[in-house]
Amino acid sequence: MTRLFVVTGAPGAGKSTVVPELLRLRSKQLVVMDMDELLDHEGRVLGILIADKSAEQKWPAYNALWLRITELVRRSGTPVLLLTPGVPTELPEGRWLHLDCPDAIRRKRLAERGWPEEQITDALEDAAELRKLVPRSVPGDGTPEESAQLILAWVNE
Repeated sequence: MTRLFVVTGAPGAGKSTVVPELLRLRSKQLVVMDMDELLDHEGRVLGILIADKSAEQKWPAYNALWLRITELVRRSGTPVLLLTPGVPTELPEGRWLHLDCPDAIRRKRLAERGWPEEQITDALEDAAELRKLVPRSVPGDGTPEESAQLILAWVNE
């Protein structure tokens, strides 16, 4: 099957922010998807607040849904670039890259979004875990265009 490229990053890394630049700069046929694109403005999918810890038992189904969506697109022969906060064990297919930023920048970005300190701490812990699980990374602390260029260079290797 056609390739699946997965870019992971903890909240605040810049995944959603880089999507418009990825779409603008891509030079070959490539579908770019962000897992957050299925969520409504309150972060819900099918009425479930997906980022809430109480929804944890629903996350495997949400990941399976995304894997199926990417399969449907890839069967047409078009590669997919999926941006996700997930880890390789949750989405076992694909080639993985980590979009990362320093913790101080992540903290600032999330505080500007109005996140409470407890959620910011969780995001910092997620970032530390992702650094171990997906060691190949590109920086998300520059401009979105710079991050997109690095991600697309990785896709085109």
